[in-house]
Amino acid sequence: MKKERFLTIIIPILLVGLVTDLGFSTKTSSSESKIYQINLDNTILDLVEHAPILIVSNNDFETLNFTGEGTNLEPYIITNLFINASGVTNGIEIHNTNAHFEIKNCTILTDYIAILLSATAASTAKIINNTCISKSDDGAGAGITGTYGCTITDNEFANFMQGIHLNHAHNNIITNNIFPFNNYQGINIRYSNYNEITYNLIQNTQQHGIAIVGENSHDNIIHHNTFINNSLAEEYRIDGERTGTIGSQGYDEGYNNFWYDEEGKYGNHWSDLEGRKTYPIDGPAEAEDIYPLELTYNESSTLSIAVIVISFFVLSYFLRKMKRRN
Repeated sequence: MKKERFLTIIIPILLVGLVTDLGFSTKTSSSESKIYQINLDNTILDLVEHAPILIVSNNDFETLNFTGEGTNLEPYIITNLFINASGVTNGIEIHNTNAHFEIKNCTILTDYIAILLSATAASTAKIINNTCISKSDDGAGAGITGTYGCTITDNEFANFMQGIHLNHAHNNIITNNIFPFNNYQGINIRYSNYNEITYNLIQNTQQHGIAIVGENSHDNIIHHNTFINNSLAEEYRIDGERTGTIGSQGYDEGYNNFWYDEEGKYGNHWSDLEGRKTYPIDGPAEAEDIYPLELTYNESSTLSIAVIVISFFVLSYFLRKMKRRN
């Protein structure tokens, strides 16, 4: 992961004026350490500033001068951009296309949705290695509607209402992402089927880390994820209607969803497993992770040094912007 991945912690701190202890540590689960690795080979200063992007046809990729041919072998590439979206403007918005494209290595600050995809052709979209941060504690890091076969990997979605929101979106792959400090749910799977959710870290979410919504949501597979300190509220509220006492870090009201890998007999890591043989999932589906795993930690340094280092880069960036404008 690149240095700007730390920004998902730092910018929310700067926005709310908090520069002191978050009570967070970079202690890592030994078996899941790959999703915590930090690569300090880049900073936000290496990115190119760009206005919010709206694409509503295949031709818009070329009109906006994105490289590629729109094919599987040569997709259009949206990369290495810094997008600061304000108000209800989304960072990157793509609708009604059948061209292949990738959104990668971008940092997006937004008051609403960082990346919104709808009605793109099956298996044409990839969202890779982006850092998406909400400035308003609202919206979604990635909103995926009516889209099939999208790959979302190696991203970080922080401080949103929902890190990822799937709505009538099927056969998507969500793997190796990080979801810190989201205010409703880390991942919301809504009326969506056959999605594969693996090797993600979901931490410090106010309600469930992952919620499957809709009685017709089915055959979603969830395993090898790490859930740490989610479900912080005492009561969950689904769509402002269905409420209940929070008892776990997951929620399921669909059917035939699997919170484990049956072949490998491997479930998810739960910070509140507390010696239980199975891990019950909240919701009317009465689902369970029947192969749950406790967290085992490797001792490592706390966040404080990272806060100091990355704060320097973030503040330098904005100071340079101010100087250029003066």
